[in-house]
Amino acid sequence: MSDKAYHSLLTSLPHIDSLFNSKITPISRYQLERRLSALTFDERKHLNMIEQLMHWDRTKDDADDAELIKFATRARSEVKSKVLRDLIDWRLDMRTVVAALRRKKAGEKAPSGPRWSFGTRYEFIRRNWNVPYFNLQFAFPWLPDVARYMEHDQSLEIEKALLEAVWDELDRISTKERFSFEAVVIYLLRWNLVFRWTTYNSEIAIKRFDQLVDNALGDFASDLPH
Repeated sequence: MSDKAYHSLLTSLPHIDSLFNSKITPISRYQLERRLSALTFDERKHLNMIEQLMHWDRTKDDADDAELIKFATRARSEVKSKVLRDLIDWRLDMRTVVAALRRKKAGEKAPSGPRWSFGTRYEFIRRNWNVPYFNLQFAFPWLPDVARYMEHDQSLEIEKALLEAVWDELDRISTKERFSFEAVVIYLLRWNLVFRWTTYNSEIAIKRFDQLVDNALGDFASDLPH
């Protein structure tokens, strides 16, 4: 696409102003997909690959690591933009360090495999397994907070801290990208973060409501019809 076409596409999309203050996404996924149809075939392909790597729910910790490593390697090799390759590396590093925190909290020893995860930090993490925060607290300023929340099983705080870290990284990149394919990618990733947070908020609200109902009903709950 030309710069003019990127300009037209991006100016047609509603502004995403905030993450945690958002109640709903500023545009539906259906409408967003319609706007993104203006991209070329290759751009859509690369956009989908990056979204799969970056999207919160598509890189779960129980995913097949070998398959994800293979997919990440292929995706990164196909993406020509250095900005986007660096973003992919950053997100995969983030996933790796969070997975390492969980392993360490569970009492596991340093991974023995030569390539036990993905991104650029897995070997560094293995060498620094017994060092606080794997000596990565300066590269990832959010890491001490996430480690503390993890120790106290504060899942909501972990979610917020990680979402905010990604949001801030996208903000940092967006100051250099205005009307380009990179800017389109950033918009979609921001949309995904808002969708994840608003969905997560709804899930929390439902769980809290169920708990309140159970607490209020007490022993009478068992007498209710199922």
